[in-house]
Amino acid sequence: MKIHWNRRQFLQMCLGGFAALPFARIARALPDGRPACRLSAEQTEGPYYLDRALLRQDITEGKPGSPLALHFEVLDSRTCRPLSDTALEIWHCDAQGLYSGFTAMSPGGPGMGPSPGPPPGGRPPMGMPPGPPPGMAGGPHGGPPKSTPSDELTFLRGVQVADARGMVAFRTIFPGYYAGRCNHIHLKLHVGGRMQDGHYRGGKVVHTGQLFFSEATSLAAMAGTDYQRHGIERTTLSEDNVYTTQNGSQSIAAMSRNGDMQVATLTLAVDPSAISHESMP
Repeated sequence: MKIHWNRRQFLQMCLGGFAALPFARIARALPDGRPACRLSAEQTEGPYYLDRALLRQDITEGKPGSPLALHFEVLDSRTCRPLSDTALEIWHCDAQGLYSGFTAMSPGGPGMGPSPGPPPGGRPPMGMPPGPPPGMAGGPHGGPPKSTPSDELTFLRGVQVADARGMVAFRTIFPGYYAGRCNHIHLKLHVGGRMQDGHYRGGKVVHTGQLFFSEATSLAAMAGTDYQRHGIERTTLSEDNVYTTQNGSQSIAAMSRNGDMQVATLTLAVDPSAISHESMP
C-alpha cells in the first residue's frame, strides 16, 4: 500500500497529535531542588548506519507499507525542559527487512550475507542478532561491526531539528523485520552541529538508541501483503537480543491513531553535555 499524504494534511495531523498526546515525564529531584527526567537508555547503533540522512519529515520515498507518524519529545534530563535545536536522525528497514545502502543483502534480511536461501529452519538461533558470529569485534554494546554499503539509496533515512518545544515529527511506514531482530527504528541525537547542503554536519552525538513496538502493535501493522515473507520467521521482542539486554522496555513507543494513521510517540531524555556510548573510542 502506497502512502498519499500532502504536506498540509501531515502538518495538521502532527500538530493535533502533539496537542492531544501527553508525554510521560519521569521526574526526580536534584540536590538543588530542580526537576530532572530519567535518562533514556541507549541501544546499539547496529551495522547499517550511514551518514547520509537528508533533512526531511517524509522519509518514505514511495516505499509500500502501513503509514506511520513518529512523534518525539526531546528533553534535557538534567532539568526536564525541552531541548530545542537538537537534530534527531532516524533510519529503519523497509517492509521486507532491507535497509537503504544495503539492498544487495540476502532476501532473508540484513546480516545474513548473500545467501541463496534462508538458514535451516527459516531463522537463526533464538535471540541471535544479525551480523557476524558472537565474539567478533563490534561496537561498545557488543554489536556487529559495520557492514559495507552496496548502493547510494536513501529511503527510510532522515533527520529533523527539534523546535522550541523539543518536538520532532517524521512520516514513514511501519518497519518490517529481518533475521534475529524484531521490528524497530534506529535513532541518533546530535547537538552542536549545523545544516549544510540538506544534511546535518558536525557537532556530537549525545544519544544512540532504538524505538520498539509492542507485539500486538507489530502484528497488527504487518497484516497487509507488503509484509508477507517466505522462508524467515519473525523474531519477537522476548527473543530479540538488543531489546532484552539493552533496556529495550524503556523505549517502547506509545501508540495511538489519527484516522487511518498510526502514531508512535516516544520521549527522549538526554544529557546534552554527554557523549553517546556508541561514539566513544
